[in-house]
Amino acid sequence: MRKEWLGISLASLMLAACSTNQQQNYTAPPLPAYNGQVVEIPGIEPKYEPRNPTANNDYSVNGVRYKIVTDTQNFSQIGLASIYGPEAQGNRTASGEAFDGDAFTAAHPTLPIPSYVRVTNLANNRQIVVRINDRGPFIPGRIIDLSPAAATRLNTSNNSRVRIDVINVAPDGTLSGPGTIGTRVAKQSYDLPARPDLDGGMVTSEPSSSSSSALAPVTTSTTDAVSDVRPVDNSELQNNGSIGAPIRTNGLQGAPQPLRSGVLESDDDTPTPTPVTKTVRPAPVVAPVETTSPHTTPAVSPAVKTPTASNHGTGKGFVVQVAAVNNSERANELQKKLAQHYNVAGHVEAVNGNIYRVQLGGYPNRSDASALQHRLAQDNINSFITSNNN
Repeated sequence: MRKEWLGISLASLMLAACSTNQQQNYTAPPLPAYNGQVVEIPGIEPKYEPRNPTANNDYSVNGVRYKIVTDTQNFSQIGLASIYGPEAQGNRTASGEAFDGDAFTAAHPTLPIPSYVRVTNLANNRQIVVRINDRGPFIPGRIIDLSPAAATRLNTSNNSRVRIDVINVAPDGTLSGPGTIGTRVAKQSYDLPARPDLDGGMVTSEPSSSSSSALAPVTTSTTDAVSDVRPVDNSELQNNGSIGAPIRTNGLQGAPQPLRSGVLESDDDTPTPTPVTKTVRPAPVVAPVETTSPHTTPAVSPAVKTPTASNHGTGKGFVVQVAAVNNSERANELQKKLAQHYNVAGHVEAVNGNIYRVQLGGYPNRSDASALQHRLAQDNINSFITSNNN
């Protein structure tokens, strides 16, 4: 009887030794005291969570009994890491949560659920913080089963040795344990940046009486501000002979505009100028132009600088083309109407016997032609400047 009892006792001790070896063979040595720089590592931020009431009971798998660790204050392990397979996506973990391969999670056979551990790949010293929410792996030599996202950040394979160090979180959020030594989790902020200062940097608060360099608040009179505001006016601008200079108009001279679609080289109806009533303003008196020849009479510019053709029909200078039609009578009628309306010379130029170009002016310089073009633009008549050197 005593021999049978002795045999049963020895068998019990061997089973107990097997179960304890499963949990103790991979215990890591404690980390030495650390006084260096604290570095930031990626991972999920540890926070206090109550333990899951259904996932923290002792259990057995494949004849091996696993006892849940109750004191994790100095818990560390070294062993092989495994990686969840793609078939685990969407399955329920021991915590009751759906498995997400893109989350920084892991499975451990005996650590409380949930808990947080820092995982270090001993081959490259990469580190990450993961949340334990599942049980496993149940393979000898393997101590943790990593999600694909966590394994990718650590660059681990199924043959990588890792070290896991627990991070304990107190109810007040205080962190402790070997996983906090020398590192902290990098926090990502998604807060929007501060709004820009739209006041132009003006001082809005009262200046400090103790600071002599503080700027006083800027105060302005509403009446003065309103009276000092004037509308944009180009009436004072003068034409000094440069191309594109404004000629006493209510807008700036723009680039030459193309003829409307169907007018150039077509038989559309001819444009009709819109009469415009203009206020006649006295023009500045231009000084006589002196010449180098003593026998030449000085030329005096006219009092009103109205663009007039000086050499049309001579085949020289610049002209303003307003239309090109395929009817000679209509072209001549339009030329006479425009020449009379704008008090300028004009002519019709035949091209290939079936196209008639209506042209105004005949100026020795481009600036005078540009002035006439601008007058036409005020009446919504498209035109362009061309040289006539035939």
